[in-house]
Amino acid sequence: MKKNSFLWAALSMTAALVMTACSNDDNANESPVQQSTVKTIPYSVTVNEGATTRATVESDNKTLKFAVGDKLYISGTDIHGVLDIQDGTGTTFSTFSGSLTYSGEGSPAANLELTATLVSAQQNVGTEVSVDAAGAVTVNYPTTSYCGDVATAVQKYSNLTGTSTYGLKSFSLTQQTAFLNFVITFEDGTTTGTGLSAVVSNNSAAICTANVTTVTDNGVKAKFVLPVAKGTTLSSANVKFGDKAAISFGASQTLDGKVYNVTKTQATPTLTLTSPSVGQVIGSDGKNYAAASVPSGVTKVAMIAYVSGSNGLAIALADEGTMKWAPAVTTAAAHTPVFSNGTWKLPSKDDWDNMITAAGGYTALRDGFSSVGGSNLYLNDYWSSTEVEGNPDYAWTFAFVLGDWVYTSKVSNYPVRACLAF
Repeated sequence: MKKNSFLWAALSMTAALVMTACSNDDNANESPVQQSTVKTIPYSVTVNEGATTRATVESDNKTLKFAVGDKLYISGTDIHGVLDIQDGTGTTFSTFSGSLTYSGEGSPAANLELTATLVSAQQNVGTEVSVDAAGAVTVNYPTTSYCGDVATAVQKYSNLTGTSTYGLKSFSLTQQTAFLNFVITFEDGTTTGTGLSAVVSNNSAAICTANVTTVTDNGVKAKFVLPVAKGTTLSSANVKFGDKAAISFGASQTLDGKVYNVTKTQATPTLTLTSPSVGQVIGSDGKNYAAASVPSGVTKVAMIAYVSGSNGLAIALADEGTMKWAPAVTTAAAHTPVFSNGTWKLPSKDDWDNMITAAGGYTALRDGFSSVGGSNLYLNDYWSSTEVEGNPDYAWTFAFVLGDWVYTSKVSNYPVRACLAF
């Protein structure tokens, strides 16, 4: 964090003193009393090396310069005003000028404390920035928005403040915003162009939701920048992308006013099942749990529906969609999250039979675990991967309405449900 001094230009002002008139000889020796009057005071300040007070974005060596529309807010007891940028845009040297409104007695005292806040032109008063009646500025950190890159985030959400006195006329502004720069690499089969909802949480409370699309950059990555207030303490902080396992970061640290790079990897999770049984769920961390006992930060991804020794099948908890048979086979195989020692697939006719039997019948598989977040199957026909023998234009579907198998034309549209073989 860098600090910079503001060199204030000379201040000219005129102060009027209002004195009480003498009404008789009895009060002729009383001292004059100053009354409060509102005064408009012309004010100008020159700022040197201002860009470094915002931030130097080391990742791309870009130094942000002053821009048209930048403002300097001044506030203190009975005094406030907004100074507009006059010159020096695009450089690190600029002049701000405007007027201060003073409603105190007499003229401002030399030791009157003032606060200066630099507000970027990209901030909008009333949204990113709010200003109260006394001229005090508050930066409102986003809770459902974010920035795609550090330079934009620093320009838009920097909160630079400093205190001084009216007589000293110089300020050193310091950054009051911390920037979490997320660069997450996916090694779990996620492809470029995948839309993901990233939820950032701190101490179990969600602080931001960012909708991002993965890009190719020495691997498949998701990138976004979250501004938070300086002084925020991270505790059990994590970022979670949909059904994927949560990624922890920044445990037990208090943030300063600078950029923090969160470079983490979403690796392929491994299935580590302990005594799996029908009705348990498999979490995004690859472990099995009682359906009502999944820990915070872990998402249910499948329900165990069949076990044979250490092997078995778990039914995904949501349909892949409704489609013809050919894409149904490949779509089910692309279900996420990817596990290093498990296989997503479209259940075969035998797979469906094994899961239905193990679950206690087709109504039990469909409805029996719904109260604890079970299979969520519907009263519909579901594709299997098994073709009708001797007739390659047809494949088998299981009708959960009838509780029986139906052979169906492959060009028909039916729901697809993946299963995980372990």
